[in-house]
Amino acid sequence: MTILSYLILSAALFVVMITVQALFGMKQYGLVPLAGARDVMAEPNVMSARAKRANQNMVEAMVIFVPLAAVALQANVVGATLGAAVFFWGRVAYAPLYWFGVPWARTLAWAVSIIGLIMMFLNLLPLI
Repeated sequence: MTILSYLILSAALFVVMITVQALFGMKQYGLVPLAGARDVMAEPNVMSARAKRANQNMVEAMVIFVPLAAVALQANVVGATLGAAVFFWGRVAYAPLYWFGVPWARTLAWAVSIIGLIMMFLNLLPLI
C-alpha cells in the first residue's frame, strides 16, 4: 500500500471512532437529547468518556500524521510508507483497547503509532 492509502484509511478509522463515540452516547442519553444543544446533560458514562478521550487523542495524532503524509506524498518519499503503516495499525489497535480499558496494551499500541510517526519524520528529515 501507499502513503495515500494509509492517509485515507486513517481518515476512515477516525470516522469509525467518531461513530463509535456517537453510538455510546446514544446508548447512554438516547437520540433526542443528543439532537439538541446539549446544554444540560449528565456526565458521560465510562464508555462514552473513553470514546471521547480516544477521539481527542486521535485528533492530536492526526495533526502530526496528516502533514507528514502530505509532505511525503508531495516529495515522493516512498520510505515514509512503512512509518505510515506502523502508525495506522497502531491506531487500529489503540482505539478498541482504549474503549475497553486495557491499560498496558493500549499504551503499547499508542507507542507503536508514535514510532510510526517518528519513522515518517526520519525519512523526511533529508528534505530539510
